[in-house]
Amino acid sequence: MANYSKDENQETMTDFLCSPELTAGIHGELRWAAALNIFMSITAFIGNAIVVAALNKVSSLHPPSKLLFRTLAATDLCVGIISQPLTAVALMPEVKQYVHVCRYTSIVRFSISYVLCIVSLLTSTAINVDRLCALSLKIRYRQIMTLKRTYVIVAIFWVISIVFAVLSLFINSIRDMYSSVVLVSCVAISAFSYGKIFLVLRQNKDKLGPRALWQRQANQAVQLNATLYRKTVYTILWVQMALIICYLPYTIITLLLRFRTGRPSVWLLVAWRYAGTLLYFNSSLNPVLYCWKMRAVKNAMKETVQQICCLCGCTREKMKCVEVIFGACHKAES
Repeated sequence: MANYSKDENQETMTDFLCSPELTAGIHGELRWAAALNIFMSITAFIGNAIVVAALNKVSSLHPPSKLLFRTLAATDLCVGIISQPLTAVALMPEVKQYVHVCRYTSIVRFSISYVLCIVSLLTSTAINVDRLCALSLKIRYRQIMTLKRTYVIVAIFWVISIVFAVLSLFINSIRDMYSSVVLVSCVAISAFSYGKIFLVLRQNKDKLGPRALWQRQANQAVQLNATLYRKTVYTILWVQMALIICYLPYTIITLLLRFRTGRPSVWLLVAWRYAGTLLYFNSSLNPVLYCWKMRAVKNAMKETVQQICCLCGCTREKMKCVEVIFGACHKAES
């Protein structure tokens, strides 16, 4: 906990977040933020648990790509069952004005959320690079991008993020440096990957028609792979856009708090709390995007939900609700 005693800026930040003087007039707003986090923790848990189970049934995705999607869903699942409940727990001491409890719960929440958010950023970027490799390496892609290597990459993401999260408890500048490097690198790599992918797809479309992906390979299997490839690329593009939209307000307000002069306003702290809730909302949104944009995942999710309903002895009315929900996803996709 050294950074909270030695780093004056971080100490002041923590004192402001848990200060009874600043939180005295915003108890209602804090309660609403806690309630929103509890509700979204349920939706994130249910949605991502279904995605993780459904991905086991999807055979059309290459195993390394499936592992990356499963890792992304697993981090979102952890946000739902760990980060958001901890956020609600951290907000309640602020309402009750338990300063010491607020500080300790905030430290734990920051550390866990830091790891999960960094792993999510790295994994979504790895999916972009994986799609670029599939397009560039062609036949060699399955030989180079193996499941074992992908496991190693994912393990490195988790280990590095956990190590830096632990170090940041003692040296606050490490967390800021690592977060900045990861954020800038992920945005740059993703932008380059998408630019290259869409450029190659556009060239192939102009030369060989809308369904051809690689030159002189026009059999039906390749055409199906081309269609699946485009759907996967557009899906992760939507996931990336949703991530940026959900993360951007929190990043901006955090920078305003970090480089403030004097005490921040009460409503800036309220905005920061709700921006954090929006950031967590990304974990509830991703399963919807998978259901909307990836037909194979949607069908597997539908089958999984139906199996759960059968095991729970659901009525026909509830089974019809499942059909309606996934039918709406199908209409939106088409």
